[in-house]
Amino acid sequence: MTKIERHFSAFKGELKDLFGFKNDYTFLDLTLGDGGHTQEALDAGCKVISFDIDHEAIKRAVEFVPEKYSPLVFDSELISLPAPKDFSWIVIRGNFVKVGEIFKKLQLPKVDGIMADLGPSQYQVLSPDRGFSFAIDEPLDMRLDKNLGVTAADLLAVLNEGELSELFMLGDEPFAKPLARIIVKQRQANPIKTTKQLADIVYKVKKGRPGKIHPATQVFMALRMVVNLERENISLLLPQLQGILKKDGLLGVISFHSGEDKLVKEYLTSQIEAGLLAEVTKKPIVPSKSELLISPRTRSAKLRIAKKIN
Repeated sequence: MTKIERHFSAFKGELKDLFGFKNDYTFLDLTLGDGGHTQEALDAGCKVISFDIDHEAIKRAVEFVPEKYSPLVFDSELISLPAPKDFSWIVIRGNFVKVGEIFKKLQLPKVDGIMADLGPSQYQVLSPDRGFSFAIDEPLDMRLDKNLGVTAADLLAVLNEGELSELFMLGDEPFAKPLARIIVKQRQANPIKTTKQLADIVYKVKKGRPGKIHPATQVFMALRMVVNLERENISLLLPQLQGILKKDGLLGVISFHSGEDKLVKEYLTSQIEAGLLAEVTKKPIVPSKSELLISPRTRSAKLRIAKKIN
């Protein structure tokens, strides 16, 4: 399970200063992943509540985080008793869009800080049989939660040309229209079911255009976003967070794509204008040069932070 290197969390090592971690601080990590942000909070003496919908991610995090922080693990569908009040680390397997409901079921306290890192972990992208990576030839799945019914291959099989074009535009793909046209034509003779099939099509349409990222990056990202309902989930999540955040508590969101960042920015702006949140930084925080040397994959990360004032 741990053969894939541990994911380097964006802004690793900076959260203590950004959030003011200290003893008795309660931190909510909505996207546990490999446990980077959670461990940073635990190491600073915080009580931590972590969410992840992916049971494999939870197993990895528990392996990576020092054993002394052994968590209490709850399945969101099986909660029957409140959480103990003297917890140090709680892990909840469930979709973060149910965070408000789950906090009520577990009778969890309001928190001092919240972080939602909206990017997938390195493990999720590189793990076999998930269909996230064009570097591995495997079925086009892309579901973080296997309970979801629709895979990336399903979308490529049933969406019409216009719908596919709109989908690819979600990933800022400039060749969205010709790609959609070629896919609809090609699938009539040969269904597109694997990552290599799709990556090869994108490569040919874009003529292998050189750049900092692989030609298929934006198409794969767009499919991942739609399969996992990522935009819808962000819109459902954000309005719940102020209800579980203490007054003067901090809300941080890390996005990796312009569409996600726009949703976050619009929501925070509306709450700031309503006098419910205060702006902590005028512009999003971006990774430092030293971080990019260690982890180039965080180059597109943007962290927005706001404070609850009412």
